[in-house]
Amino acid sequence: MAIFRFLLMIICLLGAQEGFAKTFRQEFMVEAGVFDAAKVSIDFEPFDDKYVIATEVQTANVFGSLYPFWAKYEARGSLKKNDVVPLFYLTKTKTRNHQREKKIFYDKNGVAYKRVSKKDDKESQKMINNVPKSSDAADLQSVFAELMIGWRKSKSCNLEREIYDGKKHYKVIVEDKGIENRWFDFLDKKQNTHKCSVYIKNLKENNDNILWDVSADKPINMWIYENKESGFFEIYEINIDKTMVGSIVVYPLK
Repeated sequence: MAIFRFLLMIICLLGAQEGFAKTFRQEFMVEAGVFDAAKVSIDFEPFDDKYVIATEVQTANVFGSLYPFWAKYEARGSLKKNDVVPLFYLTKTKTRNHQREKKIFYDKNGVAYKRVSKKDDKESQKMINNVPKSSDAADLQSVFAELMIGWRKSKSCNLEREIYDGKKHYKVIVEDKGIENRWFDFLDKKQNTHKCSVYIKNLKENNDNILWDVSADKPINMWIYENKESGFFEIYEINIDKTMVGSIVVYPLK
């Protein structure tokens, strides 16, 4: 289910915008191969100097019977000038056999220093030491929060960040592909959108790869539409061509 976790982080942070006065909520459907695989809901609460983002996912229909999965992801942080400073990160997941929870704690500079993990009734705590000097992030949500802030300033999604959370070590590379006019099924028409491509590069010499090597050789593609009337950046599609369950497509329900 790593692929769902990654896609949800992208959805959450590209759908969230700095400076809104009210809670923002958006819902998506995830298609995996021939299945309507999961439903996703996002709640974002922005304030003047901080943010809270919470996302829930639940596998659905036949896919939900085959792979029952529920998860909640929450990130909290502060906004200082144009910088996103993470303070706390939480994931909770539930499968057919296990319940897991992970918390990451950050210092005042946004550097992760402690991870608390729980599997069923067993909990472990580990200080995050020996952070590589080249690392400049500890979770994907903080990376895409920075991407969102950068987009507002430059209208570009070019970004590279190296992530180390005390266990996984990888690089996120986002490339701006410019404007593309294409057909969107949920709109039932063509639309000019901005295309961004995300690559994941594993930096550990083992088989602990993110997303089954999918995005090491080819990207996760995203199409974003800027609604000038509302001020929102709307995700029109997230797509991975080939995975072990077929192509994966994420599109908005509302």
